Amino acid sequence: MLITVLMPVYNAEDYLAQSIESILTQSCSNFEFLIIDDGSTDNSLGIINEYAQRDSRIVVLENKVNIGLAKSLNKGVGIAKGSYIARQDADDLSAPHRLDAQLSYALSHPEVDLIGSNSFVIDINGEIVCQVDSYSKITDRWQGLLMRKAIFPHGSAFIKKSKLVEVGLYDERFFYSQDGELWLRLISHGAIVHTISLPLYYYREMPKQTLKKYDAQAAFHQVKRMIYVDKVSTTDIDNKLSIIASSLAAKSKSNPASNFMAIYWKSLANTAYFNSMKGRSRPFKYLIRSIRANRNEISNFYYLKAFIVYLLPRSLTAFSRKS
Repeated sequence: MLITVLMPVYNAEDYLAQSIESILTQSCSNFEFLIIDDGSTDNSLGIINEYAQRDSRIVVLENKVNIGLAKSLNKGVGIAKGSYIARQDADDLSAPHRLDAQLSYALSHPEVDLIGSNSFVIDINGEIVCQVDSYSKITDRWQGLLMRKAIFPHGSAFIKKSKLVEVGLYDERFFYSQDGELWLRLISHGAIVHTISLPLYYYREMPKQTLKKYDAQAAFHQVKRMIYVDKVSTTDIDNKLSIIASSLAAKSKSNPASNFMAIYWKSLANTAYFNSMKGRSRPFKYLIRSIRANRNEISNFYYLKAFIVYLLPRSLTAFSRKS
């Protein structure tokens, strides 16, 4: 078997069925679909089992307790039958021709070890926020990763299993940025990376991610630099990771910000603004949602003013052409 689609799941019942469907309806139908429920406390496992009863390509693993993404991925790679591992996140979607496109490229370029793709960003309602075409234009992936840039969505990755095993799989000490650390390690071991210019993946930006991911990713990014730039000792790395883990555990127990949806919509406004070359009204739409979610946040109105100034000249130009 050539492909194992690997998808860990943790409390993803709201979007899980859509994600599973996006894999089962691929134009390429010959694959193993390995789904790992990582101790979910919602109905995720029930949804997975329903699909498994209807489609023999699905293999279900159940973690009795939550062990985290990196450990779940390593567990899956260990039993995967495919020569290639295609990642999929439980709240994201794959384009219908994704696996066909990545497998075709892999077979025609056997020297390539890791394949990603450009993507769409979607919101909690499944609406497209923007199309991100910049991934395939990155020329120095090593430097980009060290500068805290994603080279493509983790869920779009299509990796040679043999190369994954060769470099030691995912570093289970990383709770965030597992992909960035692994890509750096692969590149340092001579792996060849390619990004397909087609948008083959739909990455869903979630409110909880918006609130907590930036601080966490910044902390783990610092660790990546300690490993690959500063060449810090393993003992010091372990100590740093232990401190980060304790800090994140404390933050996870705190109550989310009361205006977390306002923060979420503003984040999408920024994402749409910096990535959309057309559909310029999208940032404005998300900013309006942010204001509605928290009318007392004065900074939202400064954002709104900036967007109006940005959009107005284009509106006047369009009007003058019509007249």
